[in-house]
Amino acid sequence: MTKNRITEWTPEQETLLLELYTRHAREPNCWKIIAEEICVTPEAARCHWRLHQNRITNRLQESPYPRYDKPLVMQADDGCVIFPDVELPYHHADFINRVLDLAQAWHITKAAMVGDLLHFDSLSVLGPHWREANKRGGLDDEQEYKFLNFVKGLGKRKQAEGMQLLDEIGVYEPDDNLSDELIVARKAIHAFKECFTNVDIALGNHEGRFIRALDTNAVPGEITKLIQAKEWRIGPYYFSFVISNGVEFRLEHPRSVAKSAAETLAAKYCTNVLMAHSHRLSCLWDISGRYYAIQIGHCVDELRLPYASQRSNLQTHLLAAAIIREGFPYILHQGTDWKRMATMG
Repeated sequence: MTKNRITEWTPEQETLLLELYTRHAREPNCWKIIAEEICVTPEAARCHWRLHQNRITNRLQESPYPRYDKPLVMQADDGCVIFPDVELPYHHADFINRVLDLAQAWHITKAAMVGDLLHFDSLSVLGPHWREANKRGGLDDEQEYKFLNFVKGLGKRKQAEGMQLLDEIGVYEPDDNLSDELIVARKAIHAFKECFTNVDIALGNHEGRFIRALDTNAVPGEITKLIQAKEWRIGPYYFSFVISNGVEFRLEHPRSVAKSAAETLAAKYCTNVLMAHSHRLSCLWDISGRYYAIQIGHCVDELRLPYASQRSNLQTHLLAAAIIREGFPYILHQGTDWKRMATMG
């Protein structure tokens, strides 16, 4: 590489000079090593150090703490399914299964979860709530499977008696505790694994419930351990990116749920925004008209959420998801013609 004749050193070059000198000062070829790194001659580096050593050594050093500037980025020219606010184990299975069927019809193997993948109801700050009488007891899935296999080996009359007995015993209903929530959530995660080979997770406010319960700093990987999906990517960010045919989409789970939040974010970051968290569905553009500003609804069954269903409110929340393919966002919602969409794969 050509050596530059520096007439005026930048602060960045002087900082690098200090770092290199601190590291290599005791080595016999110190100035040669430093010069090659900065791309100057050894004499230029040595002279500048001798003339300005006192000032350079008094320069502030970089903070040792990490910069949060490396969010997840997924390259997905062939398509990526975007799931907002799944909130396992209170997910809307029928809607999500329709999205999964469409993803398979389109041969899409990548997905992104835009915050609130888990609900963590047992860790909620909302406190206890009214509930239906709990029919505790009964058989869990594994016990029911064993019972049915046993009944199959009996005669027809005994089989009928066994099925009647199963109805009387009933099926186990999960309680409002973390263990039961995770049992149901992990089954859903297994279904997602069957459909997708690559999954990115952005954090949401519900994941915040988990870290508040820990009452200490934690790495996001604890979430993927909980749901037994260590191969999925997750980072300490409430947003991630999908790049499709060179078009950038910022997937957001922001603090604000204002009606104009998506447009404001798109204008601020000069990029297309798909926003979760608000549970609203809208497709607009930022003020310049260049960038999508989409609020992509939710994938949770709100009839299973006491705070959303036991008391009337003025918000309109809609089931929705999205597919980004070939640089274009396809919005999926309760009015989607699933059969027609499947033919576009």
